[in-house]
Amino acid sequence: MATMVRERRKMLRIPNQVVLPFGYRISVRQLSDAEMDKRDANADGIWDDDTKTIYVRKRLPVTRRRYILAHELGHAWLDWQHRYMDDGKASI
Repeated sequence: MATMVRERRKMLRIPNQVVLPFGYRISVRQLSDAEMDKRDANADGIWDDDTKTIYVRKRLPVTRRRYILAHELGHAWLDWQHRYMDDGKASI
């Protein structure tokens, strides 16, 4: 039983980095409420295109943080498409 719990926790972890196609690396940082409020008090997740970093509010349940990460990855993917696909730097 303890092994199953450990495996489930491992599956639910939030990664520190995500790599999209063509090596587009995205950092993921989980911030405290105070740190997140400095960036945007109303947001639980933020995509920063300049630093290629996703910020997620750490105090939230892990399932909510994973949902927010997926949402912010959508923004990152669209920025990647705009930057690389639309500018002709990559092709499918």
